[in-house]
Amino acid sequence: MFVPELTPEEVKALKDKENIILLDVRSPAEHSEVAIPGSLLIPLEQLPLRMNELPKDKKIVVYCRSGNRSAMATYILRSRGFEAYNMAGGIINWSYEKEGRTVGTISL
Repeated sequence: MFVPELTPEEVKALKDKENIILLDVRSPAEHSEVAIPGSLLIPLEQLPLRMNELPKDKKIVVYCRSGNRSAMATYILRSRGFEAYNMAGGIINWSYEKEGRTVGTISL
């Protein structure tokens, strides 16, 4: 399975100059620990049912932890006509801005 890949440096440059979609295909728990700011979360197992949430007129850069799940997601997206690219090495190679989220409590 061949999918086009971009290095994290190429993704950062692309993100800085174009309006791209950063798609995180990890689990919600992984995404809540650390994510690239502004990324959209659609876990890999949900992707076939949620592709209608993605625009076909924008470049989509897909990432996961290390690049394996995102390669599979990129292949699926490209087979359905999306301009998708795998981010080589996943978020563990992303040395730019990251955000973590914590689950807060709700006061009644």
